[in-house]
Amino acid sequence: MAISTIPAHLGPGQRVDGFRVVRPLGSGSYGAVLLVEKAGQRFAMKFSTHRAGSGDEQQADARLMRELVCLLHLHEHPNIVRCWAHSRWPDIQYGWSYILLEYVEGCTLGEWLEKTHPTAHEVVRVFVKLASALAHAHARGVFHRDVKLSNIVVRASDGEPFLLDFGVSRYLLAPELTDTPLPPGTRRYRSPEAARFLKRHGDERGARYDFKATDDIYALGLCLYDLLTIPRPASAPPALYVGGRWTPPAPQTLNPRVPEALGRAALHFIAPDPGQRAASAEVMRRELAELLLETGDTWRKEPLHVAAPPLQPVSSQAPLEKQAPGWHRGGWG
Repeated sequence: MAISTIPAHLGPGQRVDGFRVVRPLGSGSYGAVLLVEKAGQRFAMKFSTHRAGSGDEQQADARLMRELVCLLHLHEHPNIVRCWAHSRWPDIQYGWSYILLEYVEGCTLGEWLEKTHPTAHEVVRVFVKLASALAHAHARGVFHRDVKLSNIVVRASDGEPFLLDFGVSRYLLAPELTDTPLPPGTRRYRSPEAARFLKRHGDERGARYDFKATDDIYALGLCLYDLLTIPRPASAPPALYVGGRWTPPAPQTLNPRVPEALGRAALHFIAPDPGQRAASAEVMRRELAELLLETGDTWRKEPLHVAAPPLQPVSSQAPLEKQAPGWHRGGWG
């Protein structure tokens, strides 16, 4: 059966299985996400799609089904986005697969840092909950495999963080969907041991890296390191790959506002040797939770980064350029 409607082309007002499309939220190599609503409730509807760079159509479909299985395993954790339903559209047998996800109105973790100027205590509070989410996933045999700043959304209404986008995640005994040595993911957040494996075995046919909990811990630890050391991680994201031979300096040497104990914890989570890292996400959570007891202005009153200086007024003799209207990107789950 030929399906002519492409999910990425759906626009506001169109309907999918009784849900009204509000607006597109984004698209990538394997999927498209729409903000939809029904009976006054909003959801994120994530479709599998086939685009020129995404490879086989069935792989895109299989990835979405794997994400569905992972999210159903993790349904009860408050800081992991929830999956409410799944189906195919417009034909139940031959249509595009989609999953219906909890919609999180907010901003990515990097945007949150830039907009709210949090204290060290507020950052630690967020990461305690994210480490708890990872521990919950690992205890159920699920590895995220793409933890990064843009895959974490902080809800605007109450500051709750959510781990989302399990599109390249894996659960125990799941069939492998890639034929490359390393699983899909983001290079900056790749662990040093994964980088070493690729260097040594990248040319070997059938070589596959055994992704472990410490890989996810490293990625979340690097998210923390980035928030501590980079004042604008969303608008000016770092380009340097950390996971090679270069040892990251202590965060407090790059940003004197970082409490020393928090800087030590961040380095512990991204130690080049996985044996020197937190042994599990639960250990990571406990180590961070201890820092919530810290008091003093450095922890609870002073923002981690100095606020950006105000914009200088434009000279009255200089021609004014027309500016595009501002926009806000809401997070999706």
